[in-house]
Amino acid sequence: EFKKFDEPHEYAGDELLDVERGADISVDHSTKRHCPKCSTITMMRHFFSIKKQVEIDECAGCAGIWLDTGELSEIRSLFDSEEARHQAAEEVFSDLFGPQLEALAKEREANAERAGRIANMFKYLCPSYYLPGKQKWGAF
Repeated sequence: EFKKFDEPHEYAGDELLDVERGADISVDHSTKRHCPKCSTITMMRHFFSIKKQVEIDECAGCAGIWLDTGELSEIRSLFDSEEARHQAAEEVFSDLFGPQLEALAKEREANAERAGRIANMFKYLCPSYYLPGKQKWGAF
């Protein structure tokens, strides 16, 4: 459901942008919060995106996402679209794991080449016209 109003061009949830916080209210991010709907479940706090600018609260019981005042407008300002968000995540992923993935790809390529050589050797030893159980001669 949250996906329906997390981008700037989506109009669902626009009324949440105008909610004002009282001047005397401050948010303590160090305390654990219980879900307003489930009341007994402590919510998980995590970053909304790879940019790590907005933390949201999520309930493991009802899968509800709870935002503090101003967080929806911050979320909408992070990315223009879902594609832009995925692109940013892929860039960070390739920066973090690119060299390791390249090394694994080279290793996989070398293993495939070795396996191909062994397969060719077996093709020479056991030609394709030899099928177990189909010949009148031999052990099968």
